[in-house]
Amino acid sequence: MSAIKFEDALKIVLGFEGGYSNDPNDKGGETNYGITAATLESAKVKGWVPTNVTIKNIKLDHAKTIYKRGYWDVIKADSLPDPLDLILFDMAVNHGPGTAVKLLQQSLNSILKTGSSLAIDGAMGPKTLAAVKDVTSMDHNMWLQPNSLVRYLCIDVLMNRVEFYTSIITNNKSQERFFKGWIVNRVVKLKQQAGL
Repeated sequence: MSAIKFEDALKIVLGFEGGYSNDPNDKGGETNYGITAATLESAKVKGWVPTNVTIKNIKLDHAKTIYKRGYWDVIKADSLPDPLDLILFDMAVNHGPGTAVKLLQQSLNSILKTGSSLAIDGAMGPKTLAAVKDVTSMDHNMWLQPNSLVRYLCIDVLMNRVEFYTSIITNNKSQERFFKGWIVNRVVKLKQQAGL
C-alpha cells in the first residue's frame, strides 16, 4: 500500500515539477524532475544515485529514489492519513522537509489547542505523529463526517503555505513573478488533486 501511495503522490508532484529547467530568476537554479543540482550532489554523496549522474542526464528512477529517501521517508508520509501525505510530500519537495513539517506543526497547534503545544522544530517526531493521530481519532470519535478534521487540517496547512509563499516575496521581491504559479499550481491544483 505504501508503495502505491508514494507512486501516486510522485506522479502528482512530478506533474508540478516538470522536466529540465534553468530559469536564471529561479532561486532553485538548474533542475530536472524538480531535483536541484545541490540535491543531486547530496544524493550522490549518500550513495542514492551514481556519481556520473548530472541534472541533464538524470533518469526518472534516480529522481524516484531521491524523492522517496530524501522527502517521503523524512516526513514519514506512510504514517500520515490521506490526503495529508500528498500535501506534505509536495510541500517537502517545494520547501524542504523541515519547512513542510513546521507548517504542519503550526496547524496542529491551532487545531488541537492543548496545554502543551508542539515545538515548531520541523522534525516529524513521535509528538508530531501523535498529534496527527489525535486529529484522526477525533474524526472517528465525534459526530463529524468522516475525515472532516483531517480535511480541515489539510486546508489549514495549505493556508500556512500561502502565508509562507507571501513571506518569500516579502523578503525577496525578485521572486514575485513566481507567486501566481505557486498559488495556482502548488496550492489550488494540489487542493484539487487531494480531493479537498
